Amino acid sequence: MWSLIFLFIFSVSAEDSKTVELDSGWVEGKKYWNGDYYEFYGIPYASVPTGRDRFKAPLPVTPWENVLPASDTNKRCKQCYHTDASDEDVVLDGDEDCLVINVITPLIASETNPVPVLVYIHSGAFSGGTGNMAKFTYLARHDIIVVSFNYRVGAIGFACLGNEEIPGNAALKDQVAALRWIKRNINKFGGDPDKITLAGFSVGASMAELLALSKASDGLINRLILESGSALAPFTINRDPVSTAWNIAQAMGYNGTANIDELTEFYLNANIKDLALKSLNYFLPNSTFGFAPCIERDQGLERIVTESPLDTLRKGEFKKIPVLTGFSNMEGLSRSIKFGTWREEMNENFADFLPADLKFKTEDEKNEVINKIKKYYFNDKVINHESLKNYIDYFSDVMFKYSIMKSAQLHSSMSNNPVYLYEFSYVGKLNIQHNYMDRIKGASHRDQTAYILDFYGFTNNYKDLTTRDRMTTMWTDFAQYGNPTEYESALLTVKWPSYTEKSPMYLEINKNLQVKKGLFTEGFKFWDQIYNKYHWDPQPVSPEIILPRKDQITAEVLKAETKKQSLPKESNNDEQDIKGKQLISDNIENTTDNSSKGQSKNKKEEQNTSGENRMDKQPTLKSTTTKTKRGKDGKIVKEVITETNQKTEKADNDTNDTKDIKENPQNEKLKTDENIENQSTLKKTTTKIKRGKDGKLVKKVITETYQNGNKVQTETETKNTKDNK
Repeated sequence: MWSLIFLFIFSVSAEDSKTVELDSGWVEGKKYWNGDYYEFYGIPYASVPTGRDRFKAPLPVTPWENVLPASDTNKRCKQCYHTDASDEDVVLDGDEDCLVINVITPLIASETNPVPVLVYIHSGAFSGGTGNMAKFTYLARHDIIVVSFNYRVGAIGFACLGNEEIPGNAALKDQVAALRWIKRNINKFGGDPDKITLAGFSVGASMAELLALSKASDGLINRLILESGSALAPFTINRDPVSTAWNIAQAMGYNGTANIDELTEFYLNANIKDLALKSLNYFLPNSTFGFAPCIERDQGLERIVTESPLDTLRKGEFKKIPVLTGFSNMEGLSRSIKFGTWREEMNENFADFLPADLKFKTEDEKNEVINKIKKYYFNDKVINHESLKNYIDYFSDVMFKYSIMKSAQLHSSMSNNPVYLYEFSYVGKLNIQHNYMDRIKGASHRDQTAYILDFYGFTNNYKDLTTRDRMTTMWTDFAQYGNPTEYESALLTVKWPSYTEKSPMYLEINKNLQVKKGLFTEGFKFWDQIYNKYHWDPQPVSPEIILPRKDQITAEVLKAETKKQSLPKESNNDEQDIKGKQLISDNIENTTDNSSKGQSKNKKEEQNTSGENRMDKQPTLKSTTTKTKRGKDGKIVKEVITETNQKTEKADNDTNDTKDIKENPQNEKLKTDENIENQSTLKKTTTKIKRGKDGKLVKKVITETYQNGNKVQTETETKNTKDNK
């Protein structure tokens, strides 16, 4: 009898763990506490190259001999976050060797009874996050395997100089390595290697679609789920990654020349904490984040992104697989935290808030688009506290809705496989708590994902639980059948039709499920007209520095943004680690507004360097500005800046042979504005050249004369006949 009891106890104990033989060694997972599934955390799928190779593609994992306990839930790639102590108290966390994968497998799964596989790419604004930033409890209960993994983030994952040392897209190459690992090994866990659904939320969705469009993932994925993100979003592709790297390097203290080799050496030897810190704080008005994926240059190595994703979709040269995609009805709520300061700045210089994937040949074109936007969203009125809904609509549309709808339209028109489109508008306990809950009710960015994954939020509300059950059922049915409503039930009382251009049907997910027609039709038409004319088609990165670019965020802006727009000390976001050890952010949704009048003033001073003035294809126009100030030694220094639409040249007063220097033969230093009245006479001349409404070039000369503390300004305009010819 005792032997039987012992045998029974041993059998139960043995079932509490599961060992799996992989191509690199044995791993052991543990049964979840309620006995629904086994969990494997922290399995190495690739190795991070180190030293001078740290920006390159991952290496094969080193095999291990003993059974590896797959229980490390804290492994993450190098990233920074703020502690509760102070805004200046930044902690670097994570490991450089961080490429691990997590597998949640139900008890019924086996090699003889394989189940579908759902792979999630985490979010984090390309600068943070981890495969364990959410739990997959509710998905795994639907008899599917759920997989998540880490990839390199920030500069290490996304710096792109287009040369051998920093070719770009290291993070995407990590993700491809993870997908290849899954294809090779998932059957050992009981997964079906021919039913792999790739999913992502926010930037995770953007990268998931980039991978789906890439030939590098051929044969690795069979379905695609995109939640609040698209490869066509303005933040997905960095149009000028070399300038981004230059500006961020300057914010880190780089004082080298504009030489790609010197810049490369700086990054190869940069402190990892500095790189991580400068990577996590880009909550920028033009809907970008700093480091992001790039179009890779052909160097004879495997590339993930070889051309503009829009071009790939238009040509139809991508995997034709079922797609489920959509967004929340008020995605722009994620930016409501900036409403207090941005509404003033939008009135002063709306150009800063244009999406970064628009490009204009002239200022007139840009101003025409700005005027259209102001009329469409704000009725040509001043943006004030009553404009909150309009402000939310603008960012909802420009950052998410248009690009997601465009992607859905192209997938549908180029493929015979179905596209399922949704709008999530349910508001419950798991939604992100934003600043204007009393005034605005709607679902914010990534809210739908909180009802699919477990971001450590708890609810016992019946409607919340029903919404969660519906969404996890539809998502897992899609992974299983390629159809989210394969079977109707008391829970799923509707049949979700596919979306086509002729029959633009979609599913509204609220307290009830409703099939509707014509999602975002008017807004899509508005933005499609603009993008058809002014879309900035990204090109493969060129390993050269052309500085400065007025459409890039400068080092001064980055330094300011590092302090005021970094990850928050406190957050109501469900992506917050309950242990308080890590704060993960999409930066779209999760930024503390430390704005003030002083910051607003700084923003005005930065507008000239962070605007959207893109004149690349114009004839060479020239503008010379003379800046004067008094140095620490009390002497006067003059700096002459010659700007063209191609590059900017700076010259000190001892090297630049100009008329102004002749007028100052003693090479004295011109002084700062606050003390300028103490000088007897000073003159500052600024020459600007622009194209007038008649298409001809006009030169404006602005002369400012300071005499005994009084300022006199004169302006003259002349048409430059020679240049116009």
